[in-house]
Amino acid sequence: MYYVSRIVAIFAVAGLLAATWISIRLARADALFRSREPEPVERAIALEPGNSEYLLFRALQVDYEGGDPSALLERAAELNPLNSAPRIRLGIAAELRGDFATAETQLLSAARVDRQFEPRWTLANFYFRRGNAEEFWKWMRAALEVSYGDRRPAFDLCWRMSGDASEIFSRAIPERHEVIGAYLGYLLETRRVTAVSPVARKLAAANDPADTALLLAACDMLIDAKEAALASELWRAMGYSLPVTFAAPRVGAGFDWRPLPVQGVSHTNVDQPRPMHRITFSGQQPESCELLRRVEILRAGGRYMLRWEARTQGLGLRSGLAWTIGGERAAIASNENGSVGELAFTAPAELTALTLVYERPSGEARAEGLVEVWNVTIVPALGIEIVPR
Repeated sequence: MYYVSRIVAIFAVAGLLAATWISIRLARADALFRSREPEPVERAIALEPGNSEYLLFRALQVDYEGGDPSALLERAAELNPLNSAPRIRLGIAAELRGDFATAETQLLSAARVDRQFEPRWTLANFYFRRGNAEEFWKWMRAALEVSYGDRRPAFDLCWRMSGDASEIFSRAIPERHEVIGAYLGYLLETRRVTAVSPVARKLAAANDPADTALLLAACDMLIDAKEAALASELWRAMGYSLPVTFAAPRVGAGFDWRPLPVQGVSHTNVDQPRPMHRITFSGQQPESCELLRRVEILRAGGRYMLRWEARTQGLGLRSGLAWTIGGERAAIASNENGSVGELAFTAPAELTALTLVYERPSGEARAEGLVEVWNVTIVPALGIEIVPR
């Protein structure tokens, strides 16, 4: 029994010594690796030949030194079959050598073991360089399906592959809400007006309130580009109607009323006794300024009648306020009990701006008071209500 205990104790001590030696060796290898110098890293690999991290870093050093890191990368791939990094680097190295078959094999192997973004993105770039459109679109879409962060480089590459907006949207952009939103933002940022409409409508169909600002920006871009039909189609896809009133949607963009920021002027939406818009003047506003604007969809060359109701308070005999549209101008009368007015005009274009302006009347001080406007409508000169397209 005594001898058995001695043997057990000897083995225990031997195991402890082995574990201690392994710990010391690992610590020594780690210290050498942390120096990031070529010779110590090689010594770290000698101590820990099964550490793929050391192998990959040394392969990078060899590459920078102008050597061939293939052997190190192949060892790293064998040690960690689920790590795509060495296979990606082997593929890129093969491509640089002109060995495109090996490059493709390695990159496809990386994509098989790793379904994340990097292997798919690398394949999309490889096929872009090879001019293989079919495989490019396949892997670009696959990459965007799992993409995150800044997707602009991917979208840029799509537009380098093809200038066809429809092809890009159908072949590269996956049915993923986040990606569609990012792509619409990219199109707005790069001013690709012709590509905006179908992407915006797709995003609008998701009915996510978080997308409102982006969709309004798209609508504004279409309006600025004089794309009346596309802009109105998107406006309706967002759940809004035409023509707008002062009641809704109160988003200050698209076809809605747009209060224009002016020093000394404040805007208020009022619901009682009726939906209206109130503009208050402090007396510190500029002598002339634009206050309120709405974009109208009309028939270019058609004759129309602008009608409105308004009430002023605290303004002089001449309010200094007027509506302008189609090159015509009509003053708003000062009247604390309310007044109605109308203006005949010819629509100069399909998209025409109606603007409320202020200009200090000659010989009078700048306005201090307010104006309320409501029931602002435009009808054809014959009196038939407009049906916007």
